[in-house]
Amino acid sequence: MQELLNIMRQEVELHEQLISQLQKESEGFGRLRGSELLKIQGEKSRCVRATARLERERIKFVEKLADSWNTKPKELTLSVIIDRTEDEYSEPLQHCFERLKSLVAEIRKIADENALQASGRLKSVESSIRFMSQLQNGPPTYSDAGKLQNGTSTMSRTEA
Repeated sequence: MQELLNIMRQEVELHEQLISQLQKESEGFGRLRGSELLKIQGEKSRCVRATARLERERIKFVEKLADSWNTKPKELTLSVIIDRTEDEYSEPLQHCFERLKSLVAEIRKIADENALQASGRLKSVESSIRFMSQLQNGPPTYSDAGKLQNGTSTMSRTEA
């Protein structure tokens, strides 16, 4: 059971790190440079990959436990394991389980808020680009001589 508890504690830690990155992302909208946002995205991806690895370890552990308990792995949920194990492990496992559920709900909430903010900013940028294009009578083009053309007028790149 100690192995399962260690896995779950690591999962809690990774979920807490993911929340931290999501909060940085949320607080940084409109202030952070692209490179900083990419760094945050990289950290979020690292947390997700590490969590997936731990999930695979947890599944293998539960499969071994199911064999030793003569139970089908699909019937052996975390709640069942907690109910069937001794107090030394059941209480810390229950605490980790509750903490994970809470963290997942918080992650979902922050991720939804971030998606809304990002979508709103994208629509704003698209609207600005559309407005600027309309002001210029369509998208700017370059002539064969490398001059920026807008409708009927022509100006060189150095003038622009």
